[in-house]
Amino acid sequence: MEKLKERLDMFSDAVIAIIITIMVLELPMPQHDSVSEYLQFGKAIGIFFISFCYVANIWYQHSILYSDAETINNKVFISEFIFLAFLSLIPTFTKLITVDTNRHTVLSYGILTFIVNGLFMLTSYAVVHHKYSDKSDIQKIFQKIYLNHSNFLGMINVIVLILAYFKPNWAVWCYLALPVISFAFNRDDQVDLQEVTKLPQADQDKYLNLSSTDMRGFRKRQRQIGQKYMKQRQTNPNWQDDMGKEMRDLFKDGGFDRSAVRGGYSGRPHRFKENNDPKKKDKPSK
Repeated sequence: MEKLKERLDMFSDAVIAIIITIMVLELPMPQHDSVSEYLQFGKAIGIFFISFCYVANIWYQHSILYSDAETINNKVFISEFIFLAFLSLIPTFTKLITVDTNRHTVLSYGILTFIVNGLFMLTSYAVVHHKYSDKSDIQKIFQKIYLNHSNFLGMINVIVLILAYFKPNWAVWCYLALPVISFAFNRDDQVDLQEVTKLPQADQDKYLNLSSTDMRGFRKRQRQIGQKYMKQRQTNPNWQDDMGKEMRDLFKDGGFDRSAVRGGYSGRPHRFKENNDPKKKDKPSK
């Protein structure tokens, strides 16, 4: 199954590359030297970039997902082909909204992307379920990490679909922002999944017990650390190693310093755990 996984990954990359190529080839070229046709051509290019960003984000998520998988089973194989079948419809629906941007075409495009996102989540779950088939808690961690963002993005998709019914032209440009948001979320989710699955069982249990508020604080600390070390790229030759170490510290002991998160970032690394130092407990509060 390892060779099949590699070939399926290569096949998926080829299909996605063809999808993007078809979208470029189907751009309507101006037939006459008129301002209106050039404006329509510019609009078509803009819509192409919307679909390009969407497909490119899918490719990125897909590449990260399969880089973690060592083998696949029949369930993953079937899920992947169904997902690719619907993804292959993107060029056709892109052409629809390029030729005539109206309520029905934009709604159709939105419904298709909604279906593709759902199928990709099912495929992702099948890959993770296969990789960690002997660890039921890992599956719970996957659901905890991805569920909040999936629900949030699903809610945004529904809102944009409603917007498409009343203001289809506005909704089209909203679809440009969704891949950017999804890319940012997925990047953090992938890091979390990789790091949490390496924790001891007791720390994984603590992570599973984090509330929604705690998870938001967790994401905030990740962004703060990333921003801190981005500023050190020119002055600190080891900024990537230092950032990686501090990021890993977030997952130690399966919790985090809530007071640090709520009180702002002090620039010092924190371990994500409650303060259980008996010496500090004995100190009277001022």
